[in-house]
Amino acid sequence: MTWKSHMAIATAVTIPFNPMALPIALAGSTAPDWTEWILSFFGIRVQHRGATHYLYIPLLIIVFSFFFDYKSLIFWFGIGYLTHWLADSLTISGVPLSQFDKHRIHLFGGKLRTGQGSEYLIAYSLLGLSILLSSNNLSSISLFKDDSQGVIFSKFNIDYSDLHEKKIIDNKEMIEKRFKFF
Repeated sequence: MTWKSHMAIATAVTIPFNPMALPIALAGSTAPDWTEWILSFFGIRVQHRGATHYLYIPLLIIVFSFFFDYKSLIFWFGIGYLTHWLADSLTISGVPLSQFDKHRIHLFGGKLRTGQGSEYLIAYSLLGLSILLSSNNLSSISLFKDDSQGVIFSKFNIDYSDLHEKKIIDNKEMIEKRFKFF
């Protein structure tokens, strides 16, 4: 799959749960490919969809995040990485489980070819469905609603200056939190 598709699928998975983690998930969704570039820069040759595409890598990142994570950044990086593996498993060339298994995994028969229309149709359909579900308040957040529709609070977009003007928070708290995104 192309980076556009990997990023669209990671966005589709991240937006309904934590839109503020989207940049981290996007980095994770392309990590197996740019990691190959970094390794080749240091003279370590890695086959495409080889060592950087083992399934246990994103799973270990996600498990690690439950023990050592600051504001779930590592977790969402791992989720993005996992979406990359799942998306590549839909392609004809598939992906490996580990270095101990010579077979490649092909989910749903592995019918997709990289860069063809069916890849984009699946990726952007998932993205559209995710945005639709988020905007209709069928998920756990109200990201795309505004005050005119009855949504007053969104945990992902807090207006600290407005809270300060209404004397809900003091000046010190407004200054500390106004630029925090996570």
